[in-house]
Amino acid sequence: APAAATGGRVEGSAVVSSYANQPRMWPILGRFAARLQEQMLAMDRAYADGNLPELAALAHWLKGAGGTVGYHAFTEPARTLELCAKGGDAQGAGTTLRELRHLAERVVVPSESPAPQAAA
Repeated sequence: APAAATGGRVEGSAVVSSYANQPRMWPILGRFAARLQEQMLAMDRAYADGNLPELAALAHWLKGAGGTVGYHAFTEPARTLELCAKGGDAQGAGTTLRELRHLAERVVVPSESPAPQAAA
């Protein structure tokens, strides 16, 4: 299926956790998604301020936390961002940060929607 175009920008596919089929994990995935939005704002601020050590620390968090909750799409770009920030490559960090932002915008958190067989 072709990607849906929104506002002239082609969106990528949903970013889904490998734990999406385990309802007991859903609250944890929800907490990660909420924290992810905060951390992305913090990354944007650190990047805008030229604070590469802070950006590296935030990228390190994302590299570990994303994988822990099954959002493996973040692992490689977060590792790249951490390495760019540690190496003083602001241009590479900016490019990778944009990639991570696009991923973060597509995170899907499973939720308790009424299942057809559970209808009373």
